Amino acid sequence: MEPTDPPFRPPDDARSLEARIHDAYPDLSTAERRMADILLLHQMDLPLYTAAELAREAGVSTATAARLFRELGYESYPEAKRRIREENHWGSPQAGLVDSRQSISGSGTPAVAPLLQATLNNIRSTMESLPTDELDRWRDTICEARTLWIIGLRNGYGIAHVAGHYFSLVKSGVRVLPGTGTSLAADLSSVGAGDAVLVVAFRRRPRMLAGMLRELERAGASTMLLTDVSALESARAAQRVIRCRCRVPSPFNSFAAALPIIDYLAWAVAYQLGEDSAERFRRIDRMVTLFDDVSTPVRS
Repeated sequence: MEPTDPPFRPPDDARSLEARIHDAYPDLSTAERRMADILLLHQMDLPLYTAAELAREAGVSTATAARLFRELGYESYPEAKRRIREENHWGSPQAGLVDSRQSISGSGTPAVAPLLQATLNNIRSTMESLPTDELDRWRDTICEARTLWIIGLRNGYGIAHVAGHYFSLVKSGVRVLPGTGTSLAADLSSVGAGDAVLVVAFRRRPRMLAGMLRELERAGASTMLLTDVSALESARAAQRVIRCRCRVPSPFNSFAAALPIIDYLAWAVAYQLGEDSAERFRRIDRMVTLFDDVSTPVRS
């Protein structure tokens, strides 16, 4: 039976496209989710596409596309494009608000339950949207790399250092950039054939990112980009891309969905490298015993 059209929300709905999709995503059908992913991918240049073109790229019918626009609270696709053009805060922390009328200066304390649920939804939908063999390709690329370079740009800096910590436990030749007091350009000049580069860059991404990825590929490195669903030019420039869902009902994006990906990849790399990884663990443990002043549990 064909689903009935959802009721149209009134035109005073001031939420952004991302906020609308964030709210609706858990209840969307598989086809509607594919269409929603395409809308997020093209949100910066949506006026360049017709609804039929977007539906074709998503592999869904135009009826599914029309139904999704109504589910998101838009009367039609032209109305959606007009409303999206009027949003002038894209990419700023303010854009993280599910309702643009919210304020971070109000009184009271936000409820933790909606944030927790949104974070869990982000993790679940990120993992469910990955092709079944994509993580295997990332694992193989990392295992085969002569040197694994991990680059954290802007708000990807912290996640990159988490990744660097775990990958360096299971594999030798891991470098995290940028380093304190170093030149990123000088470090990147050392990237060459046989290397792999994992870039962590969520919005807002530096304008130079796409060019940097293309230059690293020309140098012979394999390029991987861990980003969010809004990446467009930089995603096209990378050889492998994983998109994380980052929307939460707060003024800030959440990058929690990136952490299970890193945890799994580090585990998968250790498993794939086998004895080489186990031997590295043993050497690290020996060095910790010799040089690190850390406490260890004492048996009673």
